[in-house]
Amino acid sequence: MREWKAIEIEKQIASQMPEINRRIIRSRSERVTRRRPRDPEEQEILDHLCIYKWQRSVADGKVKILSKREWYYEFD
Repeated sequence: MREWKAIEIEKQIASQMPEINRRIIRSRSERVTRRRPRDPEEQEILDHLCIYKWQRSVADGKVKILSKREWYYEFD
């Protein structure tokens, strides 16, 4: 049986790490998570869009208040 020294193992891992990372990133099937914070202007625009969509849903009757802590939201 072959004996490995810790230094040899670290070298082996370091030499193959970039290729392995590339394979992992390419094989992802789920959505990639956001890696940078949103800038303030973008956040403000998204906030306005969400508020507008919520108010429109309330006006259309898609939001039903069942109790103080329970709501029903009918989404398409």
